[in-house]
Amino acid sequence: MASLTKTVDGKALPADKFAMVGDPDDVSTWHLPVDDDHIQSAVDRFGQETHGSAEQKSKAAQKIAAAAKAKGIDTKAFEAKYLKSTAHADFGGQWIEIFKAGKYAPQGDWNGTATASDLQRVAASYDPVFHEAPAVIGHPADNMPAYAWTDRLKVDGDKLLAKFREVDPEFESAVQTGRFKKRSASFYLDGGKLAGLRHVGFLGAKPPEVKGLKNLTFDDHGQSFAVAEFGEEETVEKSLKEQLAELFAPILGGKKDAAASFSETDVQAAVVKAIADATKPLQDQVTTLKSDLDKQSASFAEREKKIAGSESAQRAAAAIAGLKEKGRWIPAFDKLGGAVLFTALAESTVTVEFGEADKDGKKPTVTPLQALVTFMESLPKIVPPGRLVEMGTASARQAKGTGDPFTDAINARAKEKNISFSEAMTQVAEESPELSAFPRAAGAA
Repeated sequence: MASLTKTVDGKALPADKFAMVGDPDDVSTWHLPVDDDHIQSAVDRFGQETHGSAEQKSKAAQKIAAAAKAKGIDTKAFEAKYLKSTAHADFGGQWIEIFKAGKYAPQGDWNGTATASDLQRVAASYDPVFHEAPAVIGHPADNMPAYAWTDRLKVDGDKLLAKFREVDPEFESAVQTGRFKKRSASFYLDGGKLAGLRHVGFLGAKPPEVKGLKNLTFDDHGQSFAVAEFGEEETVEKSLKEQLAELFAPILGGKKDAAASFSETDVQAAVVKAIADATKPLQDQVTTLKSDLDKQSASFAEREKKIAGSESAQRAAAAIAGLKEKGRWIPAFDKLGGAVLFTALAESTVTVEFGEADKDGKKPTVTPLQALVTFMESLPKIVPPGRLVEMGTASARQAKGTGDPFTDAINARAKEKNISFSEAMTQVAEESPELSAFPRAAGAA
């Protein structure tokens, strides 16, 4: 008869190639293959495994570690996490809070009051030789597994702390992962006062699946005891009228022992005032934070505005420089505020359609500044190429005499028409183009 195998990723593997085998005759209970192709996956996925008991998982971890070592895989981290000694743990040697002074529900001879002095007495009298208080789940009356043993007690302020020994690792792990968020304590009583620690109860979850723990039997020798949950407050039944009287007496100015007498309007007003008083610090803080946020936002806005203005000025300057280089910009534009106009256009992020349409009938989309620059670049050069003319006052030019027919004609037209030199130059260039093309006279400035 052929040996039973389970196929993993197209490879048939016998039972001994699996770290966890629940039933040798049922391949559905075979998990975590440890052959050469899958051993690394077993190391990585072991912490996610949900099958098997704690004992089976412990054996599986040992098999995975052995197979991984044979393959040359570093198993230090794996062994530290999953193969630590199952003999004892101690919560890392830390002190754990187990009880706090305060008011609790009365029980038997105990009035429910636990003072700091009571805790000091309990800690001072604790002797594990006489009675070693176990750590248990809940509050067992007699038999129950002990998951740890109380080694020492101490008092810190109004809290009673314990240090444990022989802690079961599974239980320690459950506590550290938050499965038992509440603690409680059971105390022996003497004359209605707390006299000694009976046990420490961990509350909030089901016991971990751990085998081999010691069973314990409480032999109280007839002593009475009381149980108090850490954080449980005293509950006292009072009438609604009594509760309202206590609540609003300070607000309404009533005397502590006097019977309160107030209308529904008084109650509503008192409630509104109490809410306002309670929320005022928070409201003040919110107002301050809002004010700071508004100032910061204004500062950021001003900064962004300055940055944007600087960038706009740079774009405008670059555009003007390009026009000057191409002979489409004259100094008169600066006097007319051309730079201001270009800067204003550079600040706009709106786009417009400008220029000739492409073969699909779509026109290019540009900013207003780009449109103006393109338009000015399409114009002819403002000053004829290769021609520099004499500048200065008309009287100075006429007195000097340039020897340049074009410049002399401009001077004459400016004097005759009483117009500016630039206006005269435009008229002469249009009427006598042959003069504008005349070579510049030697020595003309």
